[in-house]
Amino acid sequence: MMRFFWLAHCVYLYYEEMKLFVIITFSKHIVEQIVSLIGAVPSIGPSLQKPFQEYLEAQRKKLHHKTDAGAPQSENWLSWAFEKLVIVMVIYFVLSIINSMAQSYAKRVQQKKLSIEKTK
Repeated sequence: MMRFFWLAHCVYLYYEEMKLFVIITFSKHIVEQIVSLIGAVPSIGPSLQKPFQEYLEAQRKKLHHKTDAGAPQSENWLSWAFEKLVIVMVIYFVLSIINSMAQSYAKRVQQKKLSIEKTK
């Protein structure tokens, strides 16, 4: 039962993160501030500034305007990396739940074996 509440909490947090992301991408002022803050990071900021600017601008345009059906959409490497990161996180989450359930089951089986041996 506790796992269900934990899962529901994770889903709620993910929902809130996505809502915040949509709000940020719709606000041009916030996007410009974020990009300028990224540019302020010493040594790596200027090199990361342009890809983030392009990614956030593409997301804003994608959410504001529908693209033509025949026009191919260019995929940014940053969006590809974020997508893969989310996939890895979901897979890890599912595997950790399966592992925890297997450990719990093995513990129950071991306790049953021990209780049967003690009664003999």
